[in-house]
Amino acid sequence: MWPDLIQKAKGGVDMIQTYVFWNGHEPEQGKYYFERRFDLVKFIKIVHQAGLYVHLRVGPYACAEWNFE
Repeated sequence: MWPDLIQKAKGGVDMIQTYVFWNGHEPEQGKYYFERRFDLVKFIKIVHQAGLYVHLRVGPYACAEWNFE
């Protein structure tokens, strides 16, 4: 889904901003997960290939954007 959405956004922006929901990357303390929809490196590479910048919002606070998790 990412490549299509990023290409659609490319027409009017030069940066993709996203939260990094750390509870998805570390579901248990000391056990890290960066696969499937949590593959942060792949996401950054796709954005870079589209010629855009990435602004990561890392932290414990993520407003209301995190639903059903």
